[in-house]
Amino acid sequence: MDRTDLKDTDHDTPVLGRAELSLTVRTAVSDVLGTEVDDIDETTDLGNDFGIDSLELMDVGARLENVLRVKIQISDLVEARTVGDAVDLLERRMGRPV
Repeated sequence: MDRTDLKDTDHDTPVLGRAELSLTVRTAVSDVLGTEVDDIDETTDLGNDFGIDSLELMDVGARLENVLRVKIQISDLVEARTVGDAVDLLERRMGRPV
């Protein structure tokens, strides 16, 4: 199923549970870094574990914005140390309790 098919009809935002949202983040990161999705989990520290730089982080953010239809500030992504932190951030941006 294409993730963009799952939409909140009131907001045109995909409706994803935490597991799907986590997979979406992990997929964006793996696509940018050229690694396997299975090598990334919610405890992965992108800076320490993969040495992600600011341009790569911006690419991840742009991919997530396109898929999730939500605005993400790069400063917020920089503050998110782990993939789980990024998922929490996106849940807040999408109006869901963390």
